[in-house]
Amino acid sequence: MSSLSARPVPPDQPQRQRALDPASSILVQAPAGSGKTDLLTRRFLRLLAEVDDPGQIVAITFTKAAAAEMRHRILAELEKAANIKAPPAEAGESSMDSLARRALERSRALGWNLLDLPAQLRISTIDSFCRELALQQPLLSGLGDGLDIHEQPEDLYRRAARQALGQIDSSDPQLCAAIETLLLWRDNNWQEMEELLVEMLRNRDRWMHGFLLERDPDRDVLRARLEQPFSNAVREQLTELSRLLDQVPQARAEALELARFACGQSGGALHQELAEHAEFPTAPFHDSEALEEARAASAHLGTLLLTGGAFRKQVDKRHGFPADRKGEKARLLRLIAELKTIPGLESALAGAATLPPARYTEDDWLIIRACFTVLRHAAGQLKVIFAEAGAVDFIEVAQIAQSVLHGPDRLPTDAALVVADNIRHLLVDEFQDTSRRQHQLLAALIAAWPEREGRTCFVVGDPMQSIYFFRNADAELFPRVARFGLETTDGSALSLHRIALSDNF
Repeated sequence: MSSLSARPVPPDQPQRQRALDPASSILVQAPAGSGKTDLLTRRFLRLLAEVDDPGQIVAITFTKAAAAEMRHRILAELEKAANIKAPPAEAGESSMDSLARRALERSRALGWNLLDLPAQLRISTIDSFCRELALQQPLLSGLGDGLDIHEQPEDLYRRAARQALGQIDSSDPQLCAAIETLLLWRDNNWQEMEELLVEMLRNRDRWMHGFLLERDPDRDVLRARLEQPFSNAVREQLTELSRLLDQVPQARAEALELARFACGQSGGALHQELAEHAEFPTAPFHDSEALEEARAASAHLGTLLLTGGAFRKQVDKRHGFPADRKGEKARLLRLIAELKTIPGLESALAGAATLPPARYTEDDWLIIRACFTVLRHAAGQLKVIFAEAGAVDFIEVAQIAQSVLHGPDRLPTDAALVVADNIRHLLVDEFQDTSRRQHQLLAALIAAWPEREGRTCFVVGDPMQSIYFFRNADAELFPRVARFGLETTDGSALSLHRIALSDNF
């Protein structure tokens, strides 16, 4: 790819100039065709003219091809600068030729000899960077000083799954009971259980958290923690539904009376759950029991008033309103007409029918606890198999890298302080495709910086181009970082200046 320096100055040149500030941490939103590789190359060259060692700059990409392209671009510009006999007559210190010339002068002055020793340029994929971190403490991998990557680890996952299920006759009563519970749940289908375990091990970076690895966690605390997202989502939607219903006085009482009528007409076959309420639950909902009662009542209210997610247009004996009871039919249609005038009420009622329970049932909680027990043992078996095979997968490398950067107390380790001290500038390409775990890795690294002055983080991407959902990429992270900064593990946040490119080449 040729340099963009020969092109006319783009309208967003001031933004591109700001993106080269070596003292600022920056988030760049760069739509397709806006020249983000060119911008990354320019910033890398600009930083080379500032640092004491080229290894103090770390550029992270997602693919080997992207890393190779960036390395090629930087070296090509340095080679071109080396062949220029005199400084170019090009205006502006941000021109590619000027940036490359200054970087080359720095290389010569400090004896880096970059053109002959290009391996000093730290440009790698996120997986390679994690491996580099993991090798800082080889004992954590259980593989000594080797950390070979098994490119197709499916057979390792399957061996771990089979060995975990094979513990059904072990001396561990908790594990035996958990396996039996799950097999009964899946109709004793061993093959299905094995496939489910293989799938979970393949995606264990999504679910392996500290609480899951504890042998005897506080079950009540764990249950409350896991139910909290359900409760929050249900409470938010039901509170909004309650607010909308408040706009039609006596709507709830009228709905309950009509539900009781329909229940009586149908001999209890219709709307019985709604009819049994003495009063319809209203916000605020103070505990999980009140929340679950409101969720069920709201779903039953939707059954009375809606069909196919929209307000009913007619009712008859099939709904508990026979032809000879015109008064009650008219009351229901009148209630629906009043509720229909409230914007958003129809969709809120329809949404209430699809809300998950705010709490696990006891049967569900039994299954979940059994899953945790078996998954913990399967993850342990996988570590043993990795050691036997002398190789790991990329997820294991990333987890080891995390453990290098911070301990159980979430504070930087001694190894993290050493690694972070040697990095003054981070550049991250395709930031929209960063997964939550990779985001946490960057956060832990920045938290380990002994001081932030003179250090920067530069990320570039476009949320509209996120393609790595299959690798657990979280598109929500890009706008969150743009708004709040990069939240680090020490509870602070690194603010990033936001720059949006607009010109399309």
